[in-house]
Parts: sequence; structure tokens; C-alpha cells
Amino acid sequence: MELVFGIFVVAVIIIFIVVQLLSNNDKGETKVSVNEKLPYKVTENFLTDTERSFYHSLKLSVGDKAVICPKVGLKDVFFVGKGVGKDYMKYFGKIAQKHVDFLLCEPNTMKPLCGIELDDISHTSKKAYERDLFVEKVYKDANFELVRLSSKYNYQEIGIALTGVFDKPIEIPVVHNNNETVLCPKCSLPMVLRKANKGQNAGKEFYGCTNYPQCKQVISLNA
Repeated sequence: MELVFGIFVVAVIIIFIVVQLLSNNDKGETKVSVNEKLPYKVTENFLTDTERSFYHSLKLSVGDKAVICPKVGLKDVFFVGKGVGKDYMKYFGKIAQKHVDFLLCEPNTMKPLCGIELDDISHTSKKAYERDLFVEKVYKDANFELVRLSSKYNYQEIGIALTGVFDKPIEIPVVHNNNETVLCPKCSLPMVLRKANKGQNAGKEFYGCTNYPQCKQVISLNA
């Protein structure tokens, strides 16, 4: 009799726990009343000032060679492979709440080309350092390239860092001996070293604006 009573008590406890779990899940559902005013607002600063500045610099560097996607979740870039069994959620959880600052994708297929992390002061804490080590290992073990750049970058550093990402090297802005980038006299953007393919100047090198074809300003090397 005591055994039956004990089983009954256990069953009641299990049912109570299940009901509580279902109740908690209901609280997280997206069902809302049509009359309920939700508290969400649109952010005016999707990117920080540093990220926005870097985005425009990156756009000048890659041109039409890649699509730039800011703040992409790692769970949208990577997936947990087969063979982990019951550890699936453990590995998924490690990347579920993390993102990469910028993701470069192939324009036609949107296939990921590389991830870019912009290291600023937020990466100096111990927690951020451990996070960065984990993320770097994710990229390494998945055989996918991660480019890290300091928030105190210059145009030339972007070009050098991305040299191995594309089949053809991207244009690297020209830098004088005093480490100052050559700027376009017309629109003040960096200039790159180019070579004329045709015409009377075929084969000759010149400085061209990175904003071409919007800006067609050139500087002859003989000027």
C-alpha cells in the first residue's frame, strides 16, 4: 500500500513540474493581444561611429568584389556538424549569442568569404579576450578566414589584410614615405596606383581615385 501511495505522490510531483514548465513556456510565446501596445522602438545607431566609419572605408576598399553585411550572428555563418550527439545544444549555445562585426559575401551567390572583427577598447577586458580566443578557434576549426583589424586602422592596412580573400588583389591606396595616404585633390578620398590598359598612355602608371567611376580624377606619376 505504501508503495502505491509513493508512486502516486511521485506522479503528482511530475505532473506539477510539467505543468509549471508548460506555463513558463507560454509566457515566452509571441502571442499578444491586438490591443496591446508593444514597447519596441527603432534604433537610430545600428552601427557605432567607429563601425560606421570603418564600413565606408571597407566599402571603398572592396568595391563591387563583395557584399558587406554588418553584425551577423555566428549561428547564421556556422552550423554544428554531425557526430556531436547530445552535445548539439552545448555547441550551438556557444555561438548563438555571438556575432561578427562584418561579413564579406560573394556578390552573386552571397557565399561567405571572410569575417572581419574591428578591435576597439571593448576587446581589452578579460571576458572579451576569452571570447575572442573562442571565436578565433571557431573560424580556424571551420577552415574559414577571420580578419582582425584595429579600430585605429588606415586604408592601406585594410587592403593588405584582405589581399588573400579575393582571387585578384584589391587596390591598396598609395602611401607616401611619410606614411600619409595620397588623397584625391577633388573629393579627398584615398588614391590607388593603377596602370593604363589602352590609349596613348597604355602601360603607364598613375594615381586614380578609389571613388571611380563617380570621380575620375587622376594624378600622373610624372606630374
